[in-house]
Amino acid sequence: MSGSRALASLLAVVATALALTASAGAADEVAVTVDRSHVATQLGRRFTFRTTVANEGGAATTSLIAHLNVLSLQPGTYVDPEDWSGNRTRYLGTIPAGESRTITWSIHAVNDGSFAAYITVLPQAVSDEVPTTSAVVQFDVQKRTTLNSGGILPLALGIPALLGLLAATVHVSRRRR
Repeated sequence: MSGSRALASLLAVVATALALTASAGAADEVAVTVDRSHVATQLGRRFTFRTTVANEGGAATTSLIAHLNVLSLQPGTYVDPEDWSGNRTRYLGTIPAGESRTITWSIHAVNDGSFAAYITVLPQAVSDEVPTTSAVVQFDVQKRTTLNSGGILPLALGIPALLGLLAATVHVSRRRR
């Protein structure tokens, strides 16, 4: 009787270990890497970086989702991630064993200061799995001071000059009559 209890206890321990391994599953087998750790840019500019989501396990993953997160490294700076990137969530589907998916993320620098971005990958189906997170890509955005912001200087000077010339022409033509 004690031998069967010992066997039942051993089987229970093995079953629990297998269940824990299965629940860890894809999160432990998925690796997320980034192609750079730092970007320096100016306000209003766009930049890109790439992440690779690799399945390091022996079986295909479940359907995965990758999500871009953006945050400020300085207190008091508001960040609305939708302003920084319009395409922050990517549905990757399943990734076969030993294969990977590379994603290019485009970011528009809308505030100056120090910021960070990271990618979180999690299963599309609700589960207990802990998400896999990439390393941080830090980006420093410098203010851009220019007199010709976006090519506006010729318009800002040209339109009033054109209107003045038009008014002077009308005034001269009325005087001649």
